[in-house]
Amino acid sequence: MKNPEVEFCGYSIPHPSETKLNIRIQTYGKITAVEALHQGLDNLSELCTHIEDKFTEKINKADYPTEEP
Repeated sequence: MKNPEVEFCGYSIPHPSETKLNIRIQTYGKITAVEALHQGLDNLSELCTHIEDKFTEKINKADYPTEEP
């Protein structure tokens, strides 16, 4: 939903015992729903990498033990 070209985005899981996920992406028409999905996944991947890098940086800087005794 942070993409200005996306009007609506949502998901539903039809039944908890099924491995299915329904995704609905509605755009304003300048990009396709598939393009919006790819952009969103790329942004999410970049965010996760950034968080992991910052976490690792802080752990290494503070010299915390990384294993339990």
